Amino acid sequence: MNKRQGPGRLSIEVADQMAPRDPKYQGRHYRACLVDAHTVIEAFRLRIAELEAELEKARRDKDYTQSLCVTRTAAEEARLGAFRLAREKAALLAEWPRGNPTMMSEDIRDIPDPKPKFTK
Repeated sequence: MNKRQGPGRLSIEVADQMAPRDPKYQGRHYRACLVDAHTVIEAFRLRIAELEAELEKARRDKDYTQSLCVTRTAAEEARLGAFRLAREKAALLAEWPRGNPTMMSEDIRDIPDPKPKFTK
């Protein structure tokens, strides 16, 4: 019999060393080893399936977490947009009568944009 190379080589060598000398019982011995090997293979299949399920769950969790994240650029644009909206709303409220600019509404519109907070 050719000696196998790889991870199963050790198991075959152990089975050969433990085999009974009487040829009458050698078949029974190798069948028992085969049953043991199938049991181990099935246990590995189940473990692989569990690991693949855990990996898929981790990928879904990562995708969900990333979907909740906002880029710095988007955060800065939203912050700046909110400031500009609030500044314009304040200027509109300072106009009297509605639609006629006043000195205060013009001063409010002249307030500069804030410095970037999230981007350099």
